[in-house]
Amino acid sequence: MNWANSPFVILWAPFAFVIAIVLIKQFFLYHANKLRSEERMAYLAKGLPLPPEPESERPTGPEARLRIAHGIRTGGIACVFTGIGLIAFSFALTWILHQHNVLAIAAAGLIPLAIGVGLLVDYQLRAKALPGQN
Repeated sequence: MNWANSPFVILWAPFAFVIAIVLIKQFFLYHANKLRSEERMAYLAKGLPLPPEPESERPTGPEARLRIAHGIRTGGIACVFTGIGLIAFSFALTWILHQHNVLAIAAAGLIPLAIGVGLLVDYQLRAKALPGQN
């Protein structure tokens, strides 16, 4: 049996894509670090002072916690509505096809719905803990 015609290719393909993405990211990080190192060596060879390192633009303190909380809220809303959409799709498909086996999609829709509700609860707890937020 040819491996390309095997049904297991479908199972392994996502893992292969993730590994490829990670390897490509590592390659570009390596390349960027190499260029930065070569640039610094060129400055040192010419006797010039090293350029300042770029500062991180990430906020710190309460700004960072607020940004994280807003990201959690956004993810929670997306998950809740994904779950609702899957459940609505399942019921519509059941109504159209008159096949109750399709309701398994609704059960699968409960997973992102529950995750989204959990993220929104987490957001509420984080928002209460932030100073100056009520």
